[in-house]
Amino acid sequence: MLGFPPWRLAPFHILTFQHLAFMITGQFISYPPNSSIIGVIGEGVILPCYVAAENIPEIFSVQWIFKGQSEKMAVITYDGKNKDEKEDERYQGRAKLFHSELKAGNMSLHLKNIRSSDKGLYTCVVSFNDEYHDMLVELQVAAKGGVPSIFLRSPRKQGIGLTCHAEGWFPKPEVIWLDGQGQIRKELSDTKVMMMPSGLYSVLSSMNLMPGSDMEVSCRIVNNLLQTMSESRVLISDIFFPSISKWLVAYLVILCVIAVLIGAVFFKLRSSKKKAINSVKLKAKIEEEHEQLKSTLEQEKATNRRERKKLRDLFGKLKAELDFWDAWSYAVAITVNPECQLIEIQVPGAPDVEDNACEPADLSSTSTVPVLVAKEGFTAGKYYWEVEVGQQQDWMLGVMRQKGKQEEQGILAMEDYWALHRSNGDIFSIKGNIRFEKKEMNDSVIGVFLDLEEARINFYDAHQMTTMAKIPISLGEEPTEMFVPFISKGGEADRPVIHPVLTPVPLEPL
Repeated sequence: MLGFPPWRLAPFHILTFQHLAFMITGQFISYPPNSSIIGVIGEGVILPCYVAAENIPEIFSVQWIFKGQSEKMAVITYDGKNKDEKEDERYQGRAKLFHSELKAGNMSLHLKNIRSSDKGLYTCVVSFNDEYHDMLVELQVAAKGGVPSIFLRSPRKQGIGLTCHAEGWFPKPEVIWLDGQGQIRKELSDTKVMMMPSGLYSVLSSMNLMPGSDMEVSCRIVNNLLQTMSESRVLISDIFFPSISKWLVAYLVILCVIAVLIGAVFFKLRSSKKKAINSVKLKAKIEEEHEQLKSTLEQEKATNRRERKKLRDLFGKLKAELDFWDAWSYAVAITVNPECQLIEIQVPGAPDVEDNACEPADLSSTSTVPVLVAKEGFTAGKYYWEVEVGQQQDWMLGVMRQKGKQEEQGILAMEDYWALHRSNGDIFSIKGNIRFEKKEMNDSVIGVFLDLEEARINFYDAHQMTTMAKIPISLGEEPTEMFVPFISKGGEADRPVIHPVLTPVPLEPL
């Protein structure tokens, strides 16, 4: 006889029961064919199986059997006679029975750390007194991935390209592009869904936004199985769409006027020789007017150049902000506390104001700075974090190359780290060849972007969204090489601290 008491399901909020089971004395009853249990990938789930019998003998056996699309295996088998339990290698450490409740008829299976491959049919088989009883349970798996990110491609004649990207969804999600009123957009989109090595899906969808369209765009990712969604929204400024300058129109009109005047002069000269003197005077007058028109045209050209310069400056600022937002989209959590690994770094002396930035620094004026090493390390990919330095006069932050297990105490040579160093109120970027570039800073939060794909590290003024320094880094040939963030060590009140980075937000117009 089957059933499942509600107290057993209370700790596992991820279960969804679509139908109730009934209890019939002396036998099992399975779910209706369309019933299922939904489990979230990475969490746990209980597959219910209960026996309603007046007395369960000492000798009995329980076996859970999995049947997928192309395979069938015994997940776990319990022999009550020998008190022996066996698990399949695929479910090692993940499948457990409730041993203390077996005698009470609870033969349910606790399946931990659900994977996408666990999807399928599970059969609970219980045998005692030379009788076999079974029950069928269907397990569906799902995962809600990350918030989608919207990126802008370069403007084109046919509009602006938008790309929406999200990862960690299962099963295949649905991508919907919406306008400012929440209606599905009419523009055609191209969506690609790819399975990652983890068994989850990555979604990449693209569309072109035409001039004159609704400039408010939303990208919505929908998981129909979990009935959940995640959405990001962006508002595009009209400045991204190229337009014809009014000064160019004025320039063409003036040229047409000049052409008409010159044609009139030649017509009058040919029409009458008797008016030669008047024609000469008229020609002189027209030439004077022509010079005045040329002067006016030069003024219009100068005004047009100033307007183009403003547009170039504005596009440059927007490009710098887009570069910052792109780096911010790779934000990660960095953990640094006083119990972290402590290392001393060899630091060159700060150059004088009159020093040539192209000349190497004097290596004889080096010193050491104690730094705290973060718990996180990276071997590949792109990562962004922020450090709050406040108004301190002396600090250092950056990344170091770790070629293996580092000693807890030691001195790191200058060729193995890349950093910003503030000494006596001035900021310097320390490069691999021990050269300096003097920088000035007014804000208190610095963004660090480590790009191991392009072999460089960028430092940003996080408040102004501007680039402070771009430093190339050298990648070694050792496979175990790791790049680890660090900040200078000081008292609790005078050392930089890791600044929490919020989830990236959509681009907003100026």
